[in-house]
Amino acid sequence: MNNYLNLTWQGKTTWWRFVFAIILILFFWQVLGAVPSVFILFWEKGNDNLRTGISSSGQILGVEPIIGFIATMLASVCFLVGIFLAIRLIHLRPFRTLITVNVGIAWKRFFQGFMAWFIFSGLMSLLEGLLHPGRYEWTFNLRLYVPFALVALVLIPIQTSAEELFFRAYFLQGAGLRIRNIWILSSLSGLLFMVPHLLNPEAKLNYLLMGFYYFFIGGVMAYITLRDGGLELALGLHAANNLFSALVANYTVTVMPTPSLFTVNLLDVKYSVAAAVLGLIGFVLIFVGLLKRNVKVSILGE
Repeated sequence: MNNYLNLTWQGKTTWWRFVFAIILILFFWQVLGAVPSVFILFWEKGNDNLRTGISSSGQILGVEPIIGFIATMLASVCFLVGIFLAIRLIHLRPFRTLITVNVGIAWKRFFQGFMAWFIFSGLMSLLEGLLHPGRYEWTFNLRLYVPFALVALVLIPIQTSAEELFFRAYFLQGAGLRIRNIWILSSLSGLLFMVPHLLNPEAKLNYLLMGFYYFFIGGVMAYITLRDGGLELALGLHAANNLFSALVANYTVTVMPTPSLFTVNLLDVKYSVAAAVLGLIGFVLIFVGLLKRNVKVSILGE
């Protein structure tokens, strides 16, 4: 754990650099990232598309779903660029140090985490479908699905990676300059991850349980990152989670409507939270216990 937190010391760590870095990141994410959506909104309004608007969750209404999806996801591209510039130009350290203590990113570790969570998500969806017949509706549309899938396979991993690099890596390493307790760091990361996700429409179904859901996921991914000495598992898990929802089984109430294979007509909050808790506990036992990573080449020692 200490090796991963100590990577922060490879760059400049004065307090004002963190302030400017966060301002830069938020500017790229929230300001520049909003430009594509605003452009489409004004373009459609100029063409007398009275149905066009922005939902409370930030989705563009009244346009082709794939156009709205691309515009929304481009904010994450700006988010990622902002993080990169902040690390390289303000903190003056290699971007890779946000991800790993090794000299190279462990892509095998990323795909292990991705496949494990994708398979688990499939099994939990299958079980839910068997327990509640009719809850999953086959909504596959070849014309919509193929172009969307091609775009989603590129943009969704960018979106999830940007979130992990900021809410997990940057925060953990920054907070690690003052706090070294893994439980406190994981809890703080979980809280940071929970707050913006409470704005999602699905959170309105049960703020208490959904708040716990986001907190637990964020906290466990932080714990995994600290124990594993790298961000690869969290990157894989997060990408698998969002891609499964977008491409395989999505809900009618969601922050990101997609032409998935199945549409789930009811978000069972209790089932979703219970499944996530069991799955994440199993994930930790497997990858932090049985398949613990061997750090062969460390950039910075204890």
